Amino acid sequence: MRVIKLAILSFIFIFLLITLISLFIPGSIRISKATNIAADDRVVYTYVDELPDWKQWHPVLKNVPENEFVVLDDSSVKVQGTSIRVVGRKNEEIITEMVTDNGRPIISVLKVIRHQEGDSSTLQWYMDFKLRWYPWEKFKSLFFENIYGFQMERGLENLKQLSEGNRSSIN
Repeated sequence: MRVIKLAILSFIFIFLLITLISLFIPGSIRISKATNIAADDRVVYTYVDELPDWKQWHPVLKNVPENEFVVLDDSSVKVQGTSIRVVGRKNEEIITEMVTDNGRPIISVLKVIRHQEGDSSTLQWYMDFKLRWYPWEKFKSLFFENIYGFQMERGLENLKQLSEGNRSSIN
């Protein structure tokens, strides 16, 4: 009986300790990547403006079979249980919301920044994650940079190649 009590108390103590440590991890995470593209900002924006066009450059969507890439009536996209929809457009900026199987929305923003005194644009892509207080969710967020950051870098590189390739074919 003593061993069982010790095991239960130890489990409770360890859980409380892990929960206390996880409270020091922020409740919202932003992963941001950017790249300079030697192309006009309007050319860059045409690739990010419409969700169906994302299949040309987005590293996850690029390899999805056509039958699993569903464009819905409202121009939102459903891919392997994840739906992506546009929630806002501002000056050269598109704000999307990705809802995964577990129903947690992830805000993703692609912003084209024009350089007045040059022939290039900067494309910034960031994703915002809102976390609950659960310790496993907080600790899982420590790996978001490794999971999403690499895909974002590849997507930006694909966009850069598309935009700069389009520029060279026009000139």
